[in-house]
Amino acid sequence: MQNGSRSRLRITVNAVLVLLMAPLFGCSSESPSEQVTITVNYPSAQQFYKLYGYAFEKANPGITVQVMPEPAINSATMPTTDVVVMNSLSLLKQRAERGDLLALTPIIRKGKYEVESLTPIVLSMLKGATEGELYGLTAHFQSDALFYNKKLFEQYQIPLPRNQMTWEEVLLLAERFPKQTQDGKPLYGLQLHDDENAAIRSILDMGATEGLVYMDPDSMQITMNTASWEKIWTAAVGAFQSGAIYDPKKGENADRVRIPPFNSEQAAMTVASFMTAYQFEQLAAFPNGRLIDWGMVTAPVDPRSPDQSRSYSVYEIYGISSSTEHRDAAWKLIKFIVDDSANQSYLAKANPNLGLPSNLEYIQPIPEHDLSPLYRLNPAPEPENPYSSVDGSILEAFTESAQNVLDQAVSGDLTIKQALAEVESEGQRAIDDAKNRLSEVR
Repeated sequence: MQNGSRSRLRITVNAVLVLLMAPLFGCSSESPSEQVTITVNYPSAQQFYKLYGYAFEKANPGITVQVMPEPAINSATMPTTDVVVMNSLSLLKQRAERGDLLALTPIIRKGKYEVESLTPIVLSMLKGATEGELYGLTAHFQSDALFYNKKLFEQYQIPLPRNQMTWEEVLLLAERFPKQTQDGKPLYGLQLHDDENAAIRSILDMGATEGLVYMDPDSMQITMNTASWEKIWTAAVGAFQSGAIYDPKKGENADRVRIPPFNSEQAAMTVASFMTAYQFEQLAAFPNGRLIDWGMVTAPVDPRSPDQSRSYSVYEIYGISSSTEHRDAAWKLIKFIVDDSANQSYLAKANPNLGLPSNLEYIQPIPEHDLSPLYRLNPAPEPENPYSSVDGSILEAFTESAQNVLDQAVSGDLTIKQALAEVESEGQRAIDDAKNRLSEVR
C-alpha cells in the first residue's frame, strides 16, 4: 500500500514538474500552427520587405515580420528586437561579450543547417570576432580587387598583373607606363581615389594592407613617424612625383577627366570594389567613357602574409537576441536571409550592390571573366577597420592635415622624414581641434 502511495506521489510530482517546466521550453519553440510576430531592427522597413520580408512571409505564412528602424544598426544601444542587425564585427563582438546574443551553433546543429555552404571568408571573420563561436551570420560580404586594362598592357608590351602582388610591385608596374597616350592625353599607370585628398588616402590604403595604423583609436595619438610608414611614403611620393599614380589635384581642373581615368582608358590599373566589375557597361555610357577590355587579380597583399587579404568587410550581420521568446522563428528569418536559394539568386541579379553572396554558389557570373580574385584569399586575422569607433570628423581632420603635408613632400619642399615629423605634429593638432569642436557640440 505504501509503495502504491509512493508511486502515485512520484507521478503527481513528475506531472507538476512537467507543467512547471513547459513554459521554459515553450518560449523558444513555436507550435507549427501558432501565428508568430517577430521583430527586427533595420533602417528602412520598405527596403527590408522588398529584399527579404515579403518573400519570407510568403514562404512562412505563420510568421509575420515587424521592422523597427530604431535603434540604428550601428548604435551601441542594444535593440529590443528578436533579430538583431549589426553593421560591424566590433559591434558583434561587443554584444556577444555582454551576453546580448544567442550562440548560433546549437541552433544550427538542431536544425541541421549546413553552415559550411557559406564561404570560409565570412565564417572566419564572424568567428574571429567572437573567439570561435558564431553569434551572427551575414548574407553578403564586400571585397576589392586590382582591375587592369588589357588593351593598354598589350599596347605597351607590359606584363599583366598577377594575383597576390604587393603594393611595391604594383607601383613598379605602374611606373612602366608612359605619361601620355599617343594622342597626347595624360596616361597613368594607376588610379586609386578621385577626390582632393586622393594622395593621402592612397597612402593610408597601402599602410592598411600591411596592418599599419596611423592613430591609436583609444588615445587618438598619431603614430605615423615609423620606419614602416616611411617606406610606404617613399614609394608613394615617388610614384606621385613621376605621374605614375593619378593625382586629381595636379593641373587643377584643366586636365581632370569627367569620369575616373581608368574608365576613359587613361589609367592602366585601379584598385576598386567588387561592384566595379558589374558597372563597366554603365560607365561606358558616360562622356569620355569607354567599354574596357578588363581583367582582375587580387587586391594588393601584405608581403608577410600573401595568402591573406585585408580587403574583406561585412556590413549587415544578423543575430538572435538572448531575450527573444521566438528563437525558432528568428532563426528561420536569419536562415532565409542568408541562404534561401531562390531569393539569393534573385538578389544577386537584381541588386549586386548588396555585396557578394556569402554562399558563393549565388554569385552572378560575368561572361568571359574570372571573379575568383574577389574571394581567392583568406581574410586577415583582424580585417575590421581599427577606426570604426572614431568619429568621422576626427578622421577627416587628420586626412586634410596630412594631405597638406604630403603635397609639400610631392613638390619637394619637404623630405620624407620631415614630412612624417610634420604629419605627427600638425595631424595631432588637427585631431585635438576636431575633438574639442565635438565636445562643444555635445
